[in-house]
Amino acid sequence: MSKTENQTTSMDAELQEMLAQSDTGARDPQGIAKKVLLIVPFIWALFQLWYASPLPFVLNFGIINDTEARSIHLAFAIFLAFTAYPAMKSSPRDHVPLTDWIFAFAGAFSAGYLFLFYNELAGRSGAPTTFDTAVAVTGMLMLLEATRRSLCPPLMIVALVF
Repeated sequence: MSKTENQTTSMDAELQEMLAQSDTGARDPQGIAKKVLLIVPFIWALFQLWYASPLPFVLNFGIINDTEARSIHLAFAIFLAFTAYPAMKSSPRDHVPLTDWIFAFAGAFSAGYLFLFYNELAGRSGAPTTFDTAVAVTGMLMLLEATRRSLCPPLMIVALVF
């Protein structure tokens, strides 16, 4: 092969690796983390199917409004962003570090806060407590970091500006 063909082949391999990482989240953990990364997206898909179907209204069970559904959806997304995408290029790919688990649960709680405390928040709209504000700030920081990990830093900067 010529030098140009070797460079093209090398670039193709790098591109294929980059695309594979973006599809799989760039992390291939083993053990319980692998099971979590299979089960959580499956449960998320079931939730989306349930919410989009007429079954909640037919069975009169599990009816939630759009605000609550968006909160649940974001909780799943943030949880998966922290567990599937490493923080840095040098971060481990074969397991999910403890800090990522902590961020995943903190982010999911912050996103799910609106669903979990919907009635209380609706009852005191316009008068947030200190805890409400702390959860909101934590949630925004977690969302920005999840955006940086899963999409790219420029998109996080755009979100930060707006």
